[in-house]
Amino acid sequence: MQMQKRMFVILIAAVMVLGAATMLVAKDYPMGIAPKQEITFTAPTLVGGNLLPAGDYTVLHEMQGATHIMIFKQVGGKAEVKAKCNLVPLTAKARTTEQRYNENAKNQRVLVEMTFKGDSAKHVLEP
Repeated sequence: MQMQKRMFVILIAAVMVLGAATMLVAKDYPMGIAPKQEITFTAPTLVGGNLLPAGDYTVLHEMQGATHIMIFKQVGGKAEVKAKCNLVPLTAKARTTEQRYNENAKNQRVLVEMTFKGDSAKHVLEP
């Protein structure tokens, strides 16, 4: 009987640790997105109404209330832009990293959508 009690206590402790770990991951990855990503623009690109030069960027995420903000910081440069976006859940984790662009009336490349490998949601940027 004492052995069964001990096993029950160990089982409950393991379930609590697993639950706490799951809550921490969910807190750090809201809607299934990693908190930091990287992207390379091969040409000047409009992001959130701001023109970014071609180059490598770190993409960070922040929430301002219910609004999701993506922060693009140029690696080794000074460019930094914040852009609002909507997170759209995917049916499965993304298998590849992809970007979708449009061209505006000035023939500028405009970033409209991003999906990062391993995330469970895509980013649709607001115009």
